[in-house]
Amino acid sequence: MPMHLVDGQEMFLNKNDKGKFDKLRIKLGWYTPHKLTGLWFSEFFKSNAIECHAYMLMCQAGMDIDYEDIINYCNADHPSHSVRYLGKCLDDKGNVSEIMMIDPENIPSQYNMIVFMADVSKSKSQGQHFGMVKNVHINIMKDATNQMICDYSLSGKFDGMTSILFGALCRCESGWEFVAVGEGSSENVIDSLVKPILYDDHSIAI
Repeated sequence: MPMHLVDGQEMFLNKNDKGKFDKLRIKLGWYTPHKLTGLWFSEFFKSNAIECHAYMLMCQAGMDIDYEDIINYCNADHPSHSVRYLGKCLDDKGNVSEIMMIDPENIPSQYNMIVFMADVSKSKSQGQHFGMVKNVHINIMKDATNQMICDYSLSGKFDGMTSILFGALCRCESGWEFVAVGEGSSENVIDSLVKPILYDDHSIAI
């Protein structure tokens, strides 16, 4: 049975029968009231559609953030090949998922945290924000079997928030743990939410 996380809760990853961590498939999702399709021209005709984009950031404590460590649709594969962006799934009901793959066994040792976040593309030009979408969530599954190991539905109210920090996969003494955060910001998510964790010695756990 998958774990159903709440804000601030943690989940430790278990190793498989071979003593290894399974590859993970991560889905960051939300519901938008504007029904989109997978056709490239659909958003051209629906200029009021809410455009949100998900990112992963591989972090090194105390180190400056490098562009190649931001994994998204523009930079889909980390040089280590341990973290990849797989694409976006849309349906005609307005459900959106952005899918990532993580291979915990092969994440270089200098990285101690992978952050999951999203922002709104038209926040300045059309005043869009995460209060305009619903059912913001993140699911973590085993990549090989598609077995759900945890899901987390964010409980916060995100009116006026243009960025969201879903949570983070953190390296710990026993391996890796996922921490559900669920914080929003009206500023750049990296500057306002991620950097304080990295540089101000704040704990990511609530």
